[in-house]
Amino acid sequence: MEFKYPEEKITLSVAEAALQYGIFDMFKVPFPPTERPKFKFIDLFAGIGGFRLALQNLGGKCVFTSEWDKEAKRTYSANFGETPFGDITKEATKQYIPDEFDVLCAGFPCQAFSIAGKRGGFEDTRGTLFFDVAEIIKRKQPKAIFLENVKGLRNHNGGKTLATILNVLRNDLGIFCFPNRKL
Repeated sequence: MEFKYPEEKITLSVAEAALQYGIFDMFKVPFPPTERPKFKFIDLFAGIGGFRLALQNLGGKCVFTSEWDKEAKRTYSANFGETPFGDITKEATKQYIPDEFDVLCAGFPCQAFSIAGKRGGFEDTRGTLFFDVAEIIKRKQPKAIFLENVKGLRNHNGGKTLATILNVLRNDLGIFCFPNRKL
């Protein structure tokens, strides 16, 4: 924004309008946005865009993306023509999430829970990112959510990790959950 409009004060509404309504020149990308969306979604901890690709193929339009990894952001930009916002734990980043969207997708970092990682769970900083997702769900009230699961989540910490996640979703946020049986 600062490069394209150096004289304009960049406010939340100016930045949101720029992102939402595509004022930036887009280069040819392999996965352009849906022209006539059936629904809107946000893509948190987006990686290179797996959730986005799936939901775009179903007719959705991504209205906000976050990812902090530099190389994943580069790949995401090459795939979709948009650079994701950064660290979702920062309130400044959360302020850019629009109010009007239908679905929240979050691939909150699985390394803290996966059998392929160190399995630090909520003791690992990445494991606590689930609570940032819960906060966004509480604030924005999407109609549906998709959360990434990983092999080993069901039995991590004797099942206490999954129980905590489900407790927050069900009891704190009032969400009816369908956990994958193959966790």
